[in-house]
Amino acid sequence: MSRVARGFFIIVLSMPIFFPETAYAQRILTQTKSNDQMLEKRASSLARLGKTEEAVDLYLQILYKNPRNYNIYFRVSSLMPGRENAPVLLEILEDILKTQSKNTRLAAEKGRLLYLLDRKEEAKQDWQRIIQNNRNDKFVYSSITNSMLQAGATTEAVELLTAGRLTLNDPEVFAMDLARIHAAKHDYDLASQEYFKHLDKNPGMLDHIANQLIRLLENDGAFEIINGNLKLLMMKPGDHQSLVLAQAKLLLHEQQYEECARTILASNVSRSMQHVMSIADDLMAEQALLPAADLYVFISANSRDKRQAGEALLKLASTYEYRLHPEEKYKSLSGYFPGNQFLALDVSIPSGEDASLERTLKLYDSLQTLLPRTNEAFQASFHIAEIQLMVSGDVDRAIRGFQNIFSNAPRNEIRLAGGRRLVDAWLVKGDTSAARQVLDEIVNELNIDEDASPIVASRIKILIHEGDILRLKKELLNLSGAAAPSDPIFNDGLEFMALLEGNGEENDPSLQEYLKAERFVGQHKLTEALKTLRSIQGGPNSIADEAGVRSIQILLALGNANDAVNAMDDFLNTYADSPWRAHVLVWRGEALQFTQGDPQAAIPFYEEVIINHPQFLGIQELRIRLRSLIGGDS
Repeated sequence: MSRVARGFFIIVLSMPIFFPETAYAQRILTQTKSNDQMLEKRASSLARLGKTEEAVDLYLQILYKNPRNYNIYFRVSSLMPGRENAPVLLEILEDILKTQSKNTRLAAEKGRLLYLLDRKEEAKQDWQRIIQNNRNDKFVYSSITNSMLQAGATTEAVELLTAGRLTLNDPEVFAMDLARIHAAKHDYDLASQEYFKHLDKNPGMLDHIANQLIRLLENDGAFEIINGNLKLLMMKPGDHQSLVLAQAKLLLHEQQYEECARTILASNVSRSMQHVMSIADDLMAEQALLPAADLYVFISANSRDKRQAGEALLKLASTYEYRLHPEEKYKSLSGYFPGNQFLALDVSIPSGEDASLERTLKLYDSLQTLLPRTNEAFQASFHIAEIQLMVSGDVDRAIRGFQNIFSNAPRNEIRLAGGRRLVDAWLVKGDTSAARQVLDEIVNELNIDEDASPIVASRIKILIHEGDILRLKKELLNLSGAAAPSDPIFNDGLEFMALLEGNGEENDPSLQEYLKAERFVGQHKLTEALKTLRSIQGGPNSIADEAGVRSIQILLALGNANDAVNAMDDFLNTYADSPWRAHVLVWRGEALQFTQGDPQAAIPFYEEVIINHPQFLGIQELRIRLRSLIGGDS
């Protein structure tokens, strides 16, 4: 701020203030206010652009005209931080206080400036004087505390708030203010004590306070201190539901998943089911399936909200369903048309050690009883039928389940999903006529265009089972027109069409045998599919190499590692120029690295892919994997 501006400010403040009453004077005041608003916007823009001095001068022009607009002072103050600007700000502030001596915020600000100028005793006296005049005003305590903290008077701020508790006879007041001060000083003990005091009286602050505490956990040793304070406070008489939930959130963050669930189950948190559900969902996301299941059981048994109990039961069953699928030991970079729904194995092979199948089905049945004819009940029915079709092999019961969904579900999207899987179930059964009949019913009852992409996709699956290559190609062309290019099924259709077009004519025996094998795959007869695929012989222009790759994929899915490795070696020895060679090389390397425990032996297979097959889609990930094996910048 220029000296001229400062001197002008002092002169203007010393002038008397008149209050015009005429209409003309009112018009002048309105114009002045409008001009001030324009100046204020311009000053704000200059401040954002970093032109601080120009912004300060504009703000002071407004303040000269209206010294009572003290918010403008604080904008000037924010643009002039530090001890070097304190003398100028103090001079301005003292002139403003001549007309606003009872403004506690301005008075507290004066103490801040005095403290910065190392006139600490004067500052303390000013602050104490404000408190003496406003002993029971919590806002005044907060205003002075903010000024103290801005000045760096942290110890004085703690002393003020502690004394304020005695004055107000309230041991929990100012807990959040004190918690923030102690946290800034890295005093996790006192900070957590104050946070918990506030939370115990204000349960609605759970998420905010839990997040503040989680930030403290980034420091070594903080968890033990914070968790210890929690336990001590929960031992006191009273209902401490919010503290229990806070502890569970901290344990979740520390990845102590079992203890997280036990903390909730050992306490009465019946009024906080939505928070328990949120924690259970977070456990589920972390793949902590057993602790998540325990909480879902708790919710389903104790929630007074029947729909919430049903939701918990549905999620509970999902935890068991996840456990039906064996955990992958590694993420393969190779695959046979990965993600293509026309070439999916569509069957899951659960781990022999997992006994959760029966439990899963019982849980879904319970949900159907608990919430009959609701969306959740039909979702449960869908999951039951999926498990029966893909895992347990009970096709007849799966058909009945999907039929019930298609016939009775209240929402068309659930009916469509059930109907399409009913088509698939009849194909597993080997009955293409029944599958076609269901598809016609879907079109008629749900009023869907017969050329809509979901309908065309199901029709393609039927034609694969019928082995009609000519009509199959026509439907694939139809799909390319029915589906949008952004729809994943569009690319699936193009891939399958390329497979058929690039491997002989419609009457080619090898191509017919390949579709026969795909029919066995669709019927979940993987052993028969392997026999058929292995019988296909031919050169590079036939479908024999695709048959070989499909065989390897099935063997890997079945867990027949030794047979899969033998099939890979046969393929690599037979098909030197196949476009699928890169995929088999990656599989062979992965078998050595992850299954046979010989990662160094995998290096030549990965190197051949990088050198001879740079078009391989997973080339970047493979380079990273190879560098991790070789080391250095190779």
